[in-house]
Amino acid sequence: MYIADLEICTALSNDVAELQEKIRANENEFCLSSYYGHLGQEVHMSLCESDLFRSIDPKINFNRCHRDKTLIQMAEKSLSPLLTRFKQYSPSLAPMILALPEQVPSHNPLTPDQLASSIKQHLGDIAEMIHWNQFMPVTIGRAGVLATLNLAQKLFQQNNGIELIIVGGLDSYRHSAVLSDLSKQQRIAMIGSSGFIAGEGAGFLVITNNKKYALKANQGYVQVHPPGLAVEQGYLGSQEPNLAQGLTSAIRTALDNSPELPVNQIYSSMNGETIWYEEHIASTLRHRHQLGDNIAEKTHSSAYNIGDIGSASGALAIALSAHKLFSDAKPQRHLITTSSDKNQRSAICLSFEPAAAKTDAHGSNTESACNEQDDR
Repeated sequence: MYIADLEICTALSNDVAELQEKIRANENEFCLSSYYGHLGQEVHMSLCESDLFRSIDPKINFNRCHRDKTLIQMAEKSLSPLLTRFKQYSPSLAPMILALPEQVPSHNPLTPDQLASSIKQHLGDIAEMIHWNQFMPVTIGRAGVLATLNLAQKLFQQNNGIELIIVGGLDSYRHSAVLSDLSKQQRIAMIGSSGFIAGEGAGFLVITNNKKYALKANQGYVQVHPPGLAVEQGYLGSQEPNLAQGLTSAIRTALDNSPELPVNQIYSSMNGETIWYEEHIASTLRHRHQLGDNIAEKTHSSAYNIGDIGSASGALAIALSAHKLFSDAKPQRHLITTSSDKNQRSAICLSFEPAAAKTDAHGSNTESACNEQDDR
């Protein structure tokens, strides 16, 4: 599979190149919010406080909480430009597979079908490029986006004419009950303690199995290899210790499913909580023979700059990885790992594939500097 297009929405930047620069400069948008923990303390968050999110679009008129309405506006922010371009090169409608937060019944979340219907309504005419009858939600949190790629691979393998699939992730912590529960569990970041900054974000990718649709930059493509999916017996709330066996298994599958190129970058969903740091270190050290010795230096987590964006984490990591691969323009691999709060673990490898030079009958290089993908 190849990346054909992508869009993101985060508190720090909606442009991947700019976001990468801000992360490199260690910038963030962490600030006190109007949300409170269980003891009444105001919590730090990383929210999309642009003009777009200061007020909710009046077209989103259903009786839901601010969080659900924000999810819809983040989806629109990412999908509108993506679908506008998509309409120019796609021969047909595309299925959409969307990663969403893990379901917590006591918080009365908007159902996936309701969310899809609201996004469709908010997008307007451009929503016609999505085959809504083939909308599939994946409600397993941070591990969700990589799981959507597993479903996308299966759709391509069915050989039913599908060549382009939209996958994405969407999440926000703008929910008083959620934040109160997390505060009771002492998971919200406080001075001198383990914890994370609650954030929000969205990311959408167009995945293709036909290279003619693949995004091309610096004379090459970004290939998405089959993901590794596994379960962890020692997840949060279980009675078993977290031995990182699930993530270890997922990483093993991801590495085995990709070419034996140097792994130059590792993107992790670590967010500041000790449990995820320990899980990441244990699982990657077990693959040191494939990852190299300087694992810590290779590892990046955007959560330290934009907060934990939950089920959108995988899409953002893929976007950052793809941008770096295109920029470096050399054969290499990147590893992406994600861990949900419950037992789902996932990993995937991306690699840069140089474009094969075309030659004419006289053996001259006829690779054109301009093509449809370059224009996009």
